[in-house]
Amino acid sequence: MQRFANILFTPAGRHDNASAVRRVADLARDNGARLTLYGVTPQPSRLQRALHRADFFDEVQAADRAAMSTRLERYAGAQDDIEIEVAVETGDHAVCVLDRVASEGHDLVVVTTTDEHDGHATIKRLLRSCPCPVWVIRPTRARIQRVLAAVNPDPDERELNVEILQLAAGMVDRFGGELHVVHAWELYGEDTLRQSAFLRMDDAAVDALADEEHDRLSAALAELLDQSGLDEAPWTVHLVKGRPENVVCGLVDRARINLLVMGTIARSGMSGVLIGNTAERVLDHVRCSVVAVKPPDFGSG
Repeated sequence: MQRFANILFTPAGRHDNASAVRRVADLARDNGARLTLYGVTPQPSRLQRALHRADFFDEVQAADRAAMSTRLERYAGAQDDIEIEVAVETGDHAVCVLDRVASEGHDLVVVTTTDEHDGHATIKRLLRSCPCPVWVIRPTRARIQRVLAAVNPDPDERELNVEILQLAAGMVDRFGGELHVVHAWELYGEDTLRQSAFLRMDDAAVDALADEEHDRLSAALAELLDQSGLDEAPWTVHLVKGRPENVVCGLVDRARINLLVMGTIARSGMSGVLIGNTAERVLDHVRCSVVAVKPPDFGSG
């Protein structure tokens, strides 16, 4: 599926991940996209500057930039059949990437990390603030790619969820593997209905309401898949009752998912949507690779 035209690759880990670079280069090749390998080296804090002379930092930064440039040129040299730009800057990693996306119009940011602590703050800020999709690639030993699309079949979120589904299906179409979709749901007010002294229903009546809600959401999810044009794709559908963060994280573990595609911000407050803190709790707990998608009208802050 051809959809990206201007891809930015930036390593957050301290170690090379050659397989990740090959996957990104393959994606750029298939899309006929521009590919930029972008390195950012750290700058000293104000306290560090107070402890050393200025030329000390100039020398360190020059050495850091040279090492990063050599690293990225090595990546580029291994993909000699496509044109790749290499750029290196010094500054705050997330800020530099966000500025680059704004100025150069990148439509996909790919970040690699080889350790859960490497670049954690940078990755979290990009997942939260970057206006285009962000693909965080973490190493895996899995031989089969298992992709999970986390969606909310609410009409207000249709564009966002169609993009999530298309991205997930595109990853399996390009790299192979299994295709899963999940929606987490809860019956609004269930605890109140069962336990309130002022509005108490018997358990059978509440169970019937929950069954009706499940059936409505199952139909809505089928309609969403149909609207995406991907209803014939080999989806394994998971419609699971529970809090979104618990459902998604649990399914990632049980189904051995190694790529999660999800929205990190949504405009709706409806049950089951991944929004704000909920999405961040998911991202804090999963250890698989992630593609994070924003609504079409999202503006980074």
